[in-house]
Amino acid sequence: MIGITEKEAVELLRKYSNNKESFSKVLNHSRAVQKLALEIANDIRKNHDVDIDFIKTASLLHDIGRFKCYKENSIRHGIVGGEILSKEGLRKYARIAETHIGIGITKQDIKKYRLDLPLKDFIPETIEEKIISYADNFIFDTKRIKISKVIERFSKELGEKHIERVKKLHNEIEKLRGKNNFL
Repeated sequence: MIGITEKEAVELLRKYSNNKESFSKVLNHSRAVQKLALEIANDIRKNHDVDIDFIKTASLLHDIGRFKCYKENSIRHGIVGGEILSKEGLRKYARIAETHIGIGITKQDIKKYRLDLPLKDFIPETIEEKIISYADNFIFDTKRIKISKVIERFSKELGEKHIERVKKLHNEIEKLRGKNNFL
């Protein structure tokens, strides 16, 4: 499978969901991420190539791994999501699941914080990966939060070095959007 429609993405979420409540929660969050990711992508595509259709479906699938890691709210949900999507023949989508957590996680982060993840870099590289990762960090449940809250959250969880990564991606995205909202 090379690409999928929005309807097929929702059906894939349903296939892996545990129950109606978890399906609804993940879908509602993913729809909120999708909305923000598409806003960002539409701003960026005025001056850069962005695959809007891919963002539309990939943003829905970024948290598919939560169905297997839901109760523990595990950092592993990105890896598990990547495994699910790879198994479904959606490797490009799997990268979104793997790299969306915390605006990316490096091997050094995994070692330093003794994270239960394979020892490799999980950093968003393509513009689509960056947009979805960025958008996801602004959505708490279904509510959009400000960059100050994103920074506050990561400051508590991962420290100053990670905050620099957040600021760098924020500035990159805002520049691509043609905005002057730099940190």
